[in-house]
Amino acid sequence: EEGKGVPVVLLHGGPGATHHYFHPHFAQAKDFAQIIYYDQRGCGLSGYKKGSGYTIAQAVDDLENLRHALKIEKWVLLGHSYGGILGQCYALKYPERVAGLILVCSGLAMPIELNPTRQYDYISEAEREAMEKHRLAIHRLGQEKIFSRERVTELILFNNFINGDWKRQYYYRPSKERIAQIALYEWKHDADFNEIMSQDEERIILKGAFESCPIPRLIIEAKWDLTWNTDKPEKLHRNHLGSKLMIFEHSGHSPFEDEPEKFFNVMREFVRTLPKISDSDINSWKEYLLSLIHI
Repeated sequence: EEGKGVPVVLLHGGPGATHHYFHPHFAQAKDFAQIIYYDQRGCGLSGYKKGSGYTIAQAVDDLENLRHALKIEKWVLLGHSYGGILGQCYALKYPERVAGLILVCSGLAMPIELNPTRQYDYISEAEREAMEKHRLAIHRLGQEKIFSRERVTELILFNNFINGDWKRQYYYRPSKERIAQIALYEWKHDADFNEIMSQDEERIILKGAFESCPIPRLIIEAKWDLTWNTDKPEKLHRNHLGSKLMIFEHSGHSPFEDEPEKFFNVMREFVRTLPKISDSDINSWKEYLLSLIHI
């Protein structure tokens, strides 16, 4: 935790990333918010005890237990990438605990047709061949028990980024030191966690769920987020009527890293102008959500 003010909890993506990639960027928000970093169960520095099995429902309840443990009455959720899906699911189950929702290059979890991903559009054939060559060599060393599973993942990630894979998510080419940080700290999770949670994510349907939602919502998208195509921001926004959509023109998948000054100015304005949400509006929305279940 750092800073004082409105509590803002950061929900990392993946599934299977860690809170480390929010550093040092979100230190810029500590003058107007209490920033809370955490690793989701099965990720990073948190425990790898899956209980009855890793699920998004479990992740939602873990987040609510964290709020309760920190004695926070209401907080703002900032969900990045897959973390945006987690944030939306939490808001559906615990709306009275949400003061605001910020979705940053968020997943959709809607059964709608999207144009194809752009994430491989700028990777050359030579770069693909280099990545494949190193990947096969590293896997072979893993099979020979020279490297652990964790080390294999780190080395593949590092070599992929060095050979051009950084283009899929970054607007600016990271330094070699930055790529090493990504490989060592920012993609850590239990075995099969990503596959398990990705499959669970496919069962989540958020289409229509945020109609009449009284929670203030800010949707931040990036022109050069190649994870999706250019039609994605508006389709997400359409599912959040009443929300504010902002497109960052010079950012990839992480605008808080690519355009920090603009990002934190926008975040500051959103957090400082949050309106009070009436209990009656929350109850009306909950009744609407119940009606969806019975359709």
